[in-house]
Amino acid sequence: MNVRQALSRVSLGALVSLYRQPCLRVVPSAAVEGAAIRAQLMRNSSLWRLTGLATAVLEVPEEPGAYALGASKQTLRRKVRQAKRLGICWEDVDDQQERHNLIKLANNCERTHPDATYRISHPGNDDLLDYRLWLVARAADGRPLLLSVTPVDGELALVRYFRTLGWGEEQSHARYFMTEVLVERLVSLGVRYLVDGSNLFWLPNGVRHFQRMTGFHIVRIRVARRRRGAGGTVSGG
Repeated sequence: MNVRQALSRVSLGALVSLYRQPCLRVVPSAAVEGAAIRAQLMRNSSLWRLTGLATAVLEVPEEPGAYALGASKQTLRRKVRQAKRLGICWEDVDDQQERHNLIKLANNCERTHPDATYRISHPGNDDLLDYRLWLVARAADGRPLLLSVTPVDGELALVRYFRTLGWGEEQSHARYFMTEVLVERLVSLGVRYLVDGSNLFWLPNGVRHFQRMTGFHIVRIRVARRRRGAGGTVSGG
């Protein structure tokens, strides 16, 4: 078997595996945040438009407090406890000037990240100001540790920004702490699915591990024609 034949078999196997994943049909609305979700999901090549985008999705429970239950969330609960012992807390960010300040800090952290895998030379985060749900984790002394910005459209939400603002033990625990906070906020908003939206095959291993520990699963996403006058909806198949 030559190299080209081997690669063809691998590609075919990947497509077969992809088709075996559950499929969600999402219908983003025409509102600003629905349009942002659609744009993120449609950024991929024509191949994914045919097969469905393979990405990580977290199914948001209907009841408050249900997300962190169960044996699969042991790591999450342990990290959250450690975060609380360190005095980590969170708050909504509604002030526009504070939002601008956090974007400036986030951009600087992206440009100077010590790990080249996560470093971004030219961050593009101005669109974050278009979205309503802003959350920030803070250390006991008030330092911002993590910024979360999430477009919400009916039953849909997108992980648009969820990055630490610095690196170290506090930031590591803040990732788990803020995942629980974000999910509980989405429960209160009636969201059913939190979509990562990234191309699965380009995710760093560290992100993959974090997603497994926090309950994300691989799903195929098909984006249907937008609807006017209604929030985003999701259906199986």
